[in-house]
Amino acid sequence: MRRPPNPPPGPNPLRTAVRNALILEFGLVLKLRISMSHDISKLRNIAFVGHPSSGKTTLVDAFAFALGASDRKGSVGDKTSICDTEPEEHERQHTLQLAAVHGEKDGYAWNLIDTPGYPDFLADCLSGMFATELTVGVVSGSSGVTFNLRMKMRHAAALGRGRAIVVTHLDAENADYDALIADLRGLVGEVCVPVMMPDASGPGFSSVGFDCGADWKKRLSDRVMDACEDEAVVMEYLETETITDEVLHAAMPNAIAQGALIPVLVCNPESGLGVEEVLGWLREFAPCPATKAFFETTDGPVTADSDSDLQAIVFNVKSDPHVGKVCLARIVSGTLEAGDHIGEGKGEKLGGLFHALGSKNRANAASVGAGGIAAFSKVEEIGWGDTFSTAGHSAAAIVPPTLPVPMVARAVEPKSRADEQKIGQALAKLTAEDPTFTVEHNALTHELVVHGMSELHLSIVELRLKRRYGVEIEVSLPKIAYRETVTKASEGHHRHKKQSGGRGQFGECYIRVKPGAEDSGVVFHDKVVGGSIPKNFIPAVEKGVREVASEGILTDSNVVDFEVELYDGKFHAVDSDEASFKKAGAWAFRDGFAKAGPVLLEPVMEVEIHLPSDSAGAVFSDITSHRRGTVVDQSSEDDGHVTVVKAHVPLATMLTYQRDLKSQTAGEGTYSMTPHHYARVPAAEQAKIIAASSKKGPVDD
Repeated sequence: MRRPPNPPPGPNPLRTAVRNALILEFGLVLKLRISMSHDISKLRNIAFVGHPSSGKTTLVDAFAFALGASDRKGSVGDKTSICDTEPEEHERQHTLQLAAVHGEKDGYAWNLIDTPGYPDFLADCLSGMFATELTVGVVSGSSGVTFNLRMKMRHAAALGRGRAIVVTHLDAENADYDALIADLRGLVGEVCVPVMMPDASGPGFSSVGFDCGADWKKRLSDRVMDACEDEAVVMEYLETETITDEVLHAAMPNAIAQGALIPVLVCNPESGLGVEEVLGWLREFAPCPATKAFFETTDGPVTADSDSDLQAIVFNVKSDPHVGKVCLARIVSGTLEAGDHIGEGKGEKLGGLFHALGSKNRANAASVGAGGIAAFSKVEEIGWGDTFSTAGHSAAAIVPPTLPVPMVARAVEPKSRADEQKIGQALAKLTAEDPTFTVEHNALTHELVVHGMSELHLSIVELRLKRRYGVEIEVSLPKIAYRETVTKASEGHHRHKKQSGGRGQFGECYIRVKPGAEDSGVVFHDKVVGGSIPKNFIPAVEKGVREVASEGILTDSNVVDFEVELYDGKFHAVDSDEASFKKAGAWAFRDGFAKAGPVLLEPVMEVEIHLPSDSAGAVFSDITSHRRGTVVDQSSEDDGHVTVVKAHVPLATMLTYQRDLKSQTAGEGTYSMTPHHYARVPAAEQAKIIAASSKKGPVDD
């Protein structure tokens, strides 16, 4: 078995000499010491992604042990993984949150990011890929290339990150390495090229090597030369079709960083077979922070440079019961010191600066330089996606990854008065941790509504709410914010008369009701002539109409897009007052509304669904047949492997759609939706909604 080749050349000697000369010229000895002790070319930041049960957490645990970041090799199965430490993760045997592991060995510094496999927790996956230069997709030899893995590889490419593949579970009975390579090249792209070979697939798998044969060597060379920036080298290769190992090895990190090459490696992290070989290959060829400018700011790309001012961005937040709020930040340029104040104005002093050693453990750090990943505590004004510098310095905003919008909503109520007192602060801490978990008070339905990526996502949040903060909640489907309106003109009348001794109450109103323009809301016209209603009482009539409209008549929904014309009435010189005319106006409007063809309007969403193409028929039928939806567009992506369906669908039929789509697509479909318009509810559906309403009719009080 041949060892990995020699590492690529280090930093440019001329540039280093010039920099050192400038430092000596200006007497910046401290800066020299920092830059000499912080070699960016020997930093390896890697995010591990994949489908559930692919073995990525086991792989990170194996690497952490090999790097000395943990004193024993953790295991998901026996609940000793340094990444999966939450009770919910132990129960499900799956990663549910991002975890970072820092290790140092043989002069190299590593930051390994383990991410959840479930697409329900895509925010942590995107954050991990964003914070690193290389995304390693972990593929199980027994499961093959899943839709989940392909989507994450596409996300990594969209972020401009290098990509690699590590194949695990190759000792499974149904494993076939050659077939898996063919699938990777067909489904992910021909940029996938094996750089490691197993001696066998299945139970006979016992060793790995780096000799992949002349054919793969030629394809590897082609891929690397596609990204080579040295024109002379490229021309020589085109003429001779040969390349020296030295040139190939030196150019490989850039080819990976540019997306021209996705190397495929193999190991068995559970047994340890091939772990050291894969780690060695990544040490030699994984892109480092200086390979290219991986981060964009509002002022353009920024390069990793320890001698520049500090520019950093928070990509993960956790609430630790012992040290409080803990942020993970990528140091894009400059150096973060343990005693620094960060943020705007005078800033906030770091409560502590650490290297993360999994989800629970940390090691103190005096400083973290450009390209590094830092953990710090007790800085309250900085959250996920925030760019920061040292106090008194400004930094151009680093562009964070675009996260999916949470689509699943549930109404929540605290179970007890004690829960009611604690729920606000507890939910605030959870939303600070998870940018795809949001909370709102819906002013239209008067409910506290939480939004998440899926029912699983929200169930995990509910468990954390109870375990961490002692808050229990009742969960239900949220109410739909229907609207009510009228479809034809009508007239309404009401006389309000009340006598109970002494001064009585009297007011009488005649009104006309008719449909208004779309989005016009409530339009009130004063058409009273001859003083039948004194001018000072007319605002009370309008107030009565508007209050009824805001409360709803058919249901607990706003009445919108209508006009009311007050044209006649009567008053009493003694008994009439504002309250009497407010009551008369309200009931006159109810009377006119009931005669004006009242209807319910429902919110219709613009829905975009991404799914495996072989599931498109079932999804298309479900949208049109069972959800009263209309498909407006259908297209293909990813060479026809992915179908994108766009449709207009009533929100009322989408409240449990994530669950149904998961069932229809074997968990691989995703969707997003935004409000599009309001449409009339079909008569049969309207009758059901009114029957279920607390008002149950147009004229109940």
